[in-house]
Amino acid sequence: MHRTRSALPTKLPRTARFGRRLGALLVSGAVLTAGMALAPMSVAQAAVPQVRKIATVDMQRVLNETKHGKKERKKLEASSKAKQQKLDQKRRTLEQEQAKLAQLKGQELAKAQEKLQQDLLELQQVYMTMQQELAASEGRVLEDIYKKSQGIISKLASELELDLVIVSDPSVLIYQKKGIDITAELVKRYNTQHP
Repeated sequence: MHRTRSALPTKLPRTARFGRRLGALLVSGAVLTAGMALAPMSVAQAAVPQVRKIATVDMQRVLNETKHGKKERKKLEASSKAKQQKLDQKRRTLEQEQAKLAQLKGQELAKAQEKLQQDLLELQQVYMTMQQELAASEGRVLEDIYKKSQGIISKLASELELDLVIVSDPSVLIYQKKGIDITAELVKRYNTQHP
């Protein structure tokens, strides 16, 4: 009698055994996850702190009303004005060059137009750089004032027993019930501490 071998091996290759184990793990993980999803969410509810007393601060007012903010704003405006004057001078020069184009013809006109185009691009780049520098300078000033204000705000919050102090910003705050605004006191203390 001739013995026929079964087409299926009696022992699974190593990769097949690994696949079976992986499948079993995935199924048990899915069952565990489903069970957790049905569990009550009391832990998440308990994590929300109770806020009783909230105050607001208008940082734009702090920038505009503190001595430090006024001084820094004047510096920024002076720097901006000087740069704007240079830009205006370059723009007037380019306008004069453009007026001269009407008198030129042929190759001279083409060369003059090309130079004018390059000068216009350069002027635009100078303008963009100036805007970026001004924005960066203003950002540094705001950051400095904000950092110096934080200590004062913390002390005020402690004195007034506040749970939360938020920045009053109309672009972010949709609704605000009239409440405690500590901006005036912050400006007063800021001017005392940072003249």
